[in-house]
Amino acid sequence: MAKIYRFEIFGPRPTLQRMGEVMYKDTPHIHYFERELTDQQYIRVFLYEDQNTTVQNSRCVTCIYSEYASSIQIDLADVGKQSGFRGSQGLEDQPVYDQILDFILDFSKQYGLTVQNKQEV
Repeated sequence: MAKIYRFEIFGPRPTLQRMGEVMYKDTPHIHYFERELTDQQYIRVFLYEDQNTTVQNSRCVTCIYSEYASSIQIDLADVGKQSGFRGSQGLEDQPVYDQILDFILDFSKQYGLTVQNKQEV
């Protein structure tokens, strides 16, 4: 079953804009889509794939990043699509879902943004 986290992040507009740019440059996405809805409202979609070739499986993670004038809403979903036979990752490998979640929380803490965990579905 998919894990879905929903966050709302508040802070200064330039810092909020920078978060989306840093995510684009520094996170290992395989696909990226951006659309401007209004002058100060953007939707960005990041798709990630966590491949574990030793056990022939992959997991897809989707991040929907909605940028508004004074906040960001992030929906982070681990859809868990797997192919091949099931296996486990090595102990030293951190899943990409956890890497993205850590990035969001670390960036917010480093730049003094306020994070509200709206709900986990």
